Amino acid sequence: MKIIIPLIGSFAKAGGFRVMSQLANYWIKDGHDVTFLSYIDGTDPYFPTTAKILYYDNKGDINTQKDNNHPKALLGMFHLRKALTKALNQLEADIVLANHCFTAQPVKKSSIKARKFYYVQAYEPDYYYRKTIKDFIFKKISKKSYKLGLEIIVNASMYKNYKEIKTDKVIYPGLDLEVFKPIPTNKDSKKIILGTIGRLEEYKGTTYIIEAFKMLRKKLGDQIELHIGFGEKHLEEIEGIKVLFPNGDKELAQYYNSLNFYICAGTIQLEAIHYPVIESMACKVPVITTGYYPSNHENSVIVPIKDSIALEKAVIEAINESEAVESRKENAFTSIEQFDWKIISQKMINYFS
Repeated sequence: MKIIIPLIGSFAKAGGFRVMSQLANYWIKDGHDVTFLSYIDGTDPYFPTTAKILYYDNKGDINTQKDNNHPKALLGMFHLRKALTKALNQLEADIVLANHCFTAQPVKKSSIKARKFYYVQAYEPDYYYRKTIKDFIFKKISKKSYKLGLEIIVNASMYKNYKEIKTDKVIYPGLDLEVFKPIPTNKDSKKIILGTIGRLEEYKGTTYIIEAFKMLRKKLGDQIELHIGFGEKHLEEIEGIKVLFPNGDKELAQYYNSLNFYICAGTIQLEAIHYPVIESMACKVPVITTGYYPSNHENSVIVPIKDSIALEKAVIEAINESEAVESRKENAFTSIEQFDWKIISQKMINYFS
């Protein structure tokens, strides 16, 4: 099968790009032909892929090499969508897979003779929440993308009948269980290391974790630390916080394994799948979270959203209830097997077929 994955702009470090790179890698192992179609001045993939990469320019012409000196698109994303449509018109494929609201319209409007799918990895309108003209326009585009008539596949069951999204096809994001696994580490038994992946956006909940940590620090002193992956360096001005930048999945797995507890305090789409939660579970790190599949009361500590006091109490209880923590940790580890990339990639091919 020949599969094209078009991008508006280029690759990035977000988890959704890891998903696309890994799907491509596993499809290629199974004998399929996979090509990414990226903008000509884009960055190289942060998550390695064995797929071919073609590049489209401002006119929609296709190139085999990128050009970082190419003139910028005058109208940004709006210009790129037209160029991407023209580029797709020149190609042949069995499957074209849109994977972001901005790529959905070019895939739909293109004349390429292929089945057209749309892999929805989040309900994107929620991310355009600022009261700006830009966010207002992008929210409208993202809502419209679900009504274009593409064959929709969602990455969590919660999206099967969610607002504008209607589908019966679900493919979870996968996990490399050879990388994300328990690794022996020399943890300091006198230290309690909390961890989170830091993000500025309010809906990620990092601010609530920091507030809870400040309260914990007052109670427990330097016995407790918060290690924030990919956070803002200025956060290290807060006593007890360290900001770390794991490079690649192997270092990321080492980061999770260095923790005593992982905390996720997101505030929206709580039944979706959040990579740091399943990565922590795969590394047998106890999880304290506001939700996110496959978290439940048997495999995690569940707390309310936007509640720093509840987070602080959950950490104290987890420290004092070692038997319950061990039981949840083992249950979580068992629930991770369903995310194996071999299972995930083949299930999507079955939908394509």
